[in-house]
Amino acid sequence: MTGGRSSSEAHHAATPRASAGGREAGPTTESERPPADVTADDAAPAEPRQAVPARPRLVDPFGKQLLKRSLLPSRAGPVQIGRFTVVRKIGQGGMGTVYACYDEQLDRKVAVKVLHTDARHDRATAAPRLLREAQAMARMSHPNIVTVLEVGASEGSVYVAMEFIKGESLERWLERPRTWRETVATYVQAGLGLAAAHRAGIVHRDFKPQNVMIGDDGAIKVLDFGLARATDEAAAEPSPAEPPRIGAVDLLQPLTRTGVRLGTPAYMSPEQYRGETATTASDQFSFCVALYRGLYGAFPFPMTSLADLQAAVLRGTVAPPPAAAAVPQRLLRVLLRGLKDDPTQRFGSMEELVAALEHEPLKKYRLAAAVTVTAAVAGSAGLALAGGAAIEQCPDARAELASIWGPEAAAELRAAATARSPAQAEEALPRIVPKLDAYANEWVDMRNEACRAHAEGRHSAQLFDLRTACLDQRRASLAATVEVVQGAGQVGLDAMFKAVAALPSLATCADSEALTAAIPPPGDPELRAQVQQHRETLARVEVLEQTGQLRLGLQLVDEVLADPQAAAYAPLIAEANYLKGSLQQSDGAPLKALEAYERALWSALELGHAPVAARASQRRGVVLAYHLLQPLRARESLELMAALNRRVRHDVALYAEYLDNAANVRFRLDDSEEAARLWQEAIALREEHGLLETAPGIGGLYNFAMILELQGRCAEALPLFHRVLALSEKTLGASEPHRPLYEMAVALCLVDLGRPHAARERMQQLERSLERFETDRARKYGFLGRAYAELAAGDGATARQYVTRALEAVPEEVLPEFWSYLMMAAALENDAPAVEQARAQTIAALAGNDPRQGATQIVYRNVGKALASLGRHEEAIEVFVAAREALADATSLIDRLRRHSISLELGKSRTALGDFHAAEQDLEAALAGFQADLSPRNRELADAMLALGELALARQRLGEATTWLGKAEAIYAATAEQDYPPRVRTRAAQARAAAGSRE
Repeated sequence: MTGGRSSSEAHHAATPRASAGGREAGPTTESERPPADVTADDAAPAEPRQAVPARPRLVDPFGKQLLKRSLLPSRAGPVQIGRFTVVRKIGQGGMGTVYACYDEQLDRKVAVKVLHTDARHDRATAAPRLLREAQAMARMSHPNIVTVLEVGASEGSVYVAMEFIKGESLERWLERPRTWRETVATYVQAGLGLAAAHRAGIVHRDFKPQNVMIGDDGAIKVLDFGLARATDEAAAEPSPAEPPRIGAVDLLQPLTRTGVRLGTPAYMSPEQYRGETATTASDQFSFCVALYRGLYGAFPFPMTSLADLQAAVLRGTVAPPPAAAAVPQRLLRVLLRGLKDDPTQRFGSMEELVAALEHEPLKKYRLAAAVTVTAAVAGSAGLALAGGAAIEQCPDARAELASIWGPEAAAELRAAATARSPAQAEEALPRIVPKLDAYANEWVDMRNEACRAHAEGRHSAQLFDLRTACLDQRRASLAATVEVVQGAGQVGLDAMFKAVAALPSLATCADSEALTAAIPPPGDPELRAQVQQHRETLARVEVLEQTGQLRLGLQLVDEVLADPQAAAYAPLIAEANYLKGSLQQSDGAPLKALEAYERALWSALELGHAPVAARASQRRGVVLAYHLLQPLRARESLELMAALNRRVRHDVALYAEYLDNAANVRFRLDDSEEAARLWQEAIALREEHGLLETAPGIGGLYNFAMILELQGRCAEALPLFHRVLALSEKTLGASEPHRPLYEMAVALCLVDLGRPHAARERMQQLERSLERFETDRARKYGFLGRAYAELAAGDGATARQYVTRALEAVPEEVLPEFWSYLMMAAALENDAPAVEQARAQTIAALAGNDPRQGATQIVYRNVGKALASLGRHEEAIEVFVAAREALADATSLIDRLRRHSISLELGKSRTALGDFHAAEQDLEAALAGFQADLSPRNRELADAMLALGELALARQRLGEATTWLGKAEAIYAATAEQDYPPRVRTRAAQARAAAGSRE
């Protein structure tokens, strides 16, 4: 067993389950508009073609001939810019001209920006500015920012080589009708690019739709940082003094003063008009102007002349949007804040602005409530905004989930799941979809209640912020889960089941005590927004881990850890390290996982971050016990685990997780009694709080039942296994991926109770539906359960067939006991060569195993039983004796039962050889052990009594034989089938004893 959220099953049946088309615009004719793959400021018409000198023409790797023409003044013929061969001119802006070029060295197309001729007249300022642009962009690596590949100089001209983007500008994209959701989603991506630039200390200073590209692959990238300047640069912007006279037609062109670009008038902020230094808040303003235009089809300020535009911008007079615009009122409120004339009244950061567009800013409801209180005191109905719109006290939060989960998302899920497996989808979707609906509804109710509680004064501002931050993380989890389930055609229905089952509880977000006990978020608004964004990323990573997308999860966690701003808030680093350890544990890297857990643990202890300290201590203990096989260190970790987790006992889900993991460690330390007690406590705790019908709850119930089975208490375990199956089917349907494992556990218990035919029938029913399960592992469990039933029923041929199928299903997970089963099946068929072959494979598989482990000795017991079946009792006795000696000092209940079982087999072989005295000692020792450790009606007691009866019969002690056989039959009659082979032998022996008595 392994602990934690990544539930990987144990390999052996008797071991508890672990507690996880792009188009390219080619060269254009003179009559065509500029191509769509522009990467510069403003598109310019293609220049006329010129004669190409006689020389071999290069083949364009993109399927066209390279056109050699004059692109720079005083040059003719083929043009090289550095090592790049020019294909054509594709754009021109205030600072430079952009060319499509071919990089022969790396066999790719690039965009190269060259300094303007006019700009070269003032190289003292122009060249350094272009170099500054390149250096600024080269410092940034973000999916929403164009990538700078190289910066250099060629024949007196400075150039910057950038990635070539196939697509169109945002300006052109908006020429076609778009819904407000499409528009906001697109601008959010651009906003994330600006936010990344701001984190790198870069201000764009000329954001507009022409400076955003939408690639054919859907990528959205901000470009042309030609006005970028490091935010810590001391020099102030040169003041334009008095604005030059510009007509309305020129308001979308860059504004230049003495060779220095100031921005594009239509998008410039008030501070830029005043000649002040542009800041990140200035980019916010330009962004909101652009988004206002994208949503409403008009500018927020008059465009009749530069004077009118400047006056309106400086006054902060925003034009009301068109009355017919079908745009949510909340978006207008976001834009109005971003368009404030005072930069300090805008959002604290670009991250906060983006968060407000995606759902609502963290303080939205607080602001709304404050406005409501103010209006009530003043005797007014509300506070009017530009355009006459009134702030709602608590707008319905359902709109925040509209783009995540709703009828359209449910339809996509149905289509993806049905395409992959129609039969499984038909059964699973009626359970999956309502669960997502219920989660979304509960989230909306909780979000609305948080707002009302704050507006009515029932909750403080601090608690409100904590609740909304928690809910934002749950929203991120839901979004990632929906992304997984909608991709069921790629990741599989198994991943869909796991993702939905692992949705984090919303109850934590309503637990005021837990929220206020947590470490408070950072005070700085910008850092707080960044931390919240990272926490939402980590929430998504948890979903990726549950669905096996470990490498992507590790990549995202590493990005969080690499962010310098994240390092400024130590609790976030502890959380990320814990999650990194969990991913590495699931990815089979236990040493790395241990290092990450210990970083998280000691950091959390220093900070007083109780939840992380508790979780890290749990998982650290499991890694030590299971993966690194360090039992002493694992045992030492138990006290620390208990102390740290008692501090978070109010978090029921977390404390139940601790009980699971502590039980796992105890089980690994051969303390099955304490492991059973801990699992039983976890079951009771979850049941009390309605958490049993969850993946961890079902897994804990299964583990407890399996412990009972290993302790010889199948009469108690069987109803629990049935309950596991019922809860699993109720939660996720009969095709839930773990169902074959649970069915196999039922079959094992039925065999232990002497009912192999019932076990066979159950596995046959499962086999008829095995094709519904996606994984080979699921099929493996189905085959193993059937094989075990056939072995108990004495059908060696069928058992052999199903053991072989199990071995072939998942070859990398073959364990020694599988080969021992194959050996026993071959022995039932009296196939000595096959027995020897399987014996060799069993011994090879056991190489390196700890001989003191009971699981190892039970494999040797199986080997001995196979040899005894062939009549090779001397060899069998040697194996039995060695196995029993290895368990001589065993104290755990499970290992004691294994020792008793080996004594039973040893006595049976000695009886066959006529060594009656030694046989009697072995059989009496076995019976005494069983009587001490098992219930009086246990089937294994009957097996020992049958062996003693057969021994007495062989010694002609007929009265003694009759007594033992009668006791055995009484136990078999209470639990076993009529034709159970040992019971049939009992009745046959009774008949012989009776016949002998009559003689």
